[in-house]
Amino acid sequence: MTVSNIVRGVTRSFIIVSYLTYQVANAQPSQQGGDRRGPPPEAIEACADQSEGAACSFSGRRGDVTGTCITLPQEDEGLACAPEGGPPGGDRDQ
Repeated sequence: MTVSNIVRGVTRSFIIVSYLTYQVANAQPSQQGGDRRGPPPEAIEACADQSEGAACSFSGRRGDVTGTCITLPQEDEGLACAPEGGPPGGDRDQ
């Protein structure tokens, strides 16, 4: 193997690794992942005409949810239906 063949191989490897690194760095997060922030739209709609502390319910991805309308941390977002016992599949204490 000649030096020029080695240089070409290293150059090709560098280009491939650089391209793959670029693709991974610029990948968009999945919509199905846990990156979503805030309540689902159904929880907000359930409290659209309610006041804080009112009973609420909606149908979510995991079935029917009952809870209480709470004020969202972001001032301009209004109220959302918080499930009884906290969010499904999550622990509020962590």
